[in-house]
Amino acid sequence: MWQVNETLSFDGKPYRILLTETSYFYWIALDENKGLPEKIYFDECNHWVDEGRVERIPDPYAYLQGESWAKESSVYQQSQSNYELIKPIVEGEEAFDKRIRARRLNHAIASSDKGKSTIYRLVRRYWQRGQIKNALLPDYKNSGAAGKRRNFSTSKAGRPRIYGIGSGEPVTENIRKQFRIICDKYLMNDKGYSIRYAYNKFGKAYKVKHPDAEEHQIPTFRQFQYFYKTEYNKVTLLCVQTPQGNYNKDVRPLHGTATEQALGPGSRYEIDATIADIYLVDDNDSDKVIGRPTIYMVIDVFSRMVAGFYIGFDNASYPVAMKALISSFISKVEACARYGIDISEEQWPCVGIPDVLLADRGELMSHQANYLVDAIGVRLESAPPRRGDAKGIVERSFGAFQAKFKPYMPGVVSGNKVKKHGEKDYRVEAAVTISDFVEIMLYSILAHNLNKPLEKYDRAPDMPESLPSIPIELWRWGLQHRTGRLRSIDTDLAKILLLPRERVSVSELGVKLWGVIYSGKEVLQTGWMHRSSKVSRPKGLYAAYELGSVNHIYLFPEEGKNTFWVCDISTRSREFRDLTWYQVWERQAAQKQVLAEAKYQYAPVERDFDDLLEKKLKKAKKNSKTSTLSNAQKINEIKANKRQSREQERKELAIKPNRPKQQEMATVVPLKGEEENYQLPDFIPELFDDEDDS
Repeated sequence: MWQVNETLSFDGKPYRILLTETSYFYWIALDENKGLPEKIYFDECNHWVDEGRVERIPDPYAYLQGESWAKESSVYQQSQSNYELIKPIVEGEEAFDKRIRARRLNHAIASSDKGKSTIYRLVRRYWQRGQIKNALLPDYKNSGAAGKRRNFSTSKAGRPRIYGIGSGEPVTENIRKQFRIICDKYLMNDKGYSIRYAYNKFGKAYKVKHPDAEEHQIPTFRQFQYFYKTEYNKVTLLCVQTPQGNYNKDVRPLHGTATEQALGPGSRYEIDATIADIYLVDDNDSDKVIGRPTIYMVIDVFSRMVAGFYIGFDNASYPVAMKALISSFISKVEACARYGIDISEEQWPCVGIPDVLLADRGELMSHQANYLVDAIGVRLESAPPRRGDAKGIVERSFGAFQAKFKPYMPGVVSGNKVKKHGEKDYRVEAAVTISDFVEIMLYSILAHNLNKPLEKYDRAPDMPESLPSIPIELWRWGLQHRTGRLRSIDTDLAKILLLPRERVSVSELGVKLWGVIYSGKEVLQTGWMHRSSKVSRPKGLYAAYELGSVNHIYLFPEEGKNTFWVCDISTRSREFRDLTWYQVWERQAAQKQVLAEAKYQYAPVERDFDDLLEKKLKKAKKNSKTSTLSNAQKINEIKANKRQSREQERKELAIKPNRPKQQEMATVVPLKGEEENYQLPDFIPELFDDEDDS
């Protein structure tokens, strides 16, 4: 029933069983400084158990079983020496016989320099603490009153001051209270104040409270620092002084992994974007530096397979994220073939839609993402703000993929944000073309999917030891032994349904989206473009659009359904044909700027015209006042006046030949006076003169 070294409580007093026999056992009180083993019979003890006076309790000295000291240490050697001293006394059942124990004790005293009380103290400690060698270890943990505060009122703690003035001030309870106020105000927050800054604030506050105190009478910086480090727990300081976002992302303890939430391949995808750390140049002109591309990655959580990607120069947004997501739905053979990389379907088998998609709030957590949920059936999960660790798999992949080319490629972003004197500008060193960069990234992705062993992959218990932690192998094993399989989908339909949508208006001109007019066969058949007040046109319709082409939109005529009509750009908006929406918006902005400037030029002209109208109005009112005709005469003469004005207008506007006029001869003035002329007059010029007599 009872075991050796078992601890019991008898009437609230702790005991340890030292030896058991058939009908009795020996025990010893644990908290008696002069106690010795006592013989107790089982029947008597069972009677105490029935009365509730005896019960089992935890061993208060169980920690000694885990104590370990170096053999070279004095503590270990002393405990071994003490054990060798009492070993002949405590061995065997005879140790509990008083007469035999006394003879052994006398022999130990004679063979050593230890006294009787010392040997009894060691034997008692050996029995009380579990009858093991570690029971004889000294209680150094009780030395020095660790964790207990010292109170000094007349002299300060520590060594006396050697340099400076005075002997220093003791840290009293009032000073501790002032220390705590300053620490709570300046150090127990995430503002990043230093201990020196807080101590300076304490010095000012101390001088206010003790205006007569000299500088050497103010508690020192070391006293303040010692109080701060001993009174405040490091874990508490870490929680309080780290900004909440950084704490959750980088500091807090981790209790699980992302893989344990994935049931199998296609169960969970993570998507994220980054700006590549390299400047690229144009494929056709190496002097044309384009900039840094945007990289989107879609990664399967269970296998770490890269399921989809996007590499281009569009900014991270919902439409671009959908391009990367669509690439995870479809086969990647054609995309690789464009860059001269031949692969089979088995080498990149990630085709289909996942069950769950984890993304940032900014890209997919918008009203447009509802179509991803409703139309395709993907459950969206969003990462909290500034919590990249929530999708750490895809976040870490960016650094891993770029680490392979960053040490060698020209144009890689490096160094400080502010360029130092003499430092090279990595932008002018750019030499890698767009197509080459995409090819490098594709080879890197394929190497990761097909060959890279995942050293830190957390494997599930049911995964066999022979299964290598390679993404493609994990993917294949998961398809055979796990749930969460990918679902197939009509990719052509998915491409339309995942496009961004915008509200459009319908008029007799057609369907208008951002000022661009569209029409289509279905729109004409419904009669929406007939110019009649009897035509009823719908309101609140939405249309999907492709940012890369303004030539077509996809109109959804019925709310809540995935049926759509393809609408082409109208001739009324032919100026925008074959442009992207970004070019359309730029052109519309430029037109609005020109229109605004033209209005500035038209404004003074319009004011001059208003002035002219006012002058003519005044003149007309003046003429009406000077008229002498009656109203009846004015009305009766309207027809005749109109006929007269019409005839006058006809004469003024009649077309006449435009002939050059004959030049007249100059008059000759004789020097000797005019001689008489006896020739007959000549009337021929007058006969052929065509000028009007009037």
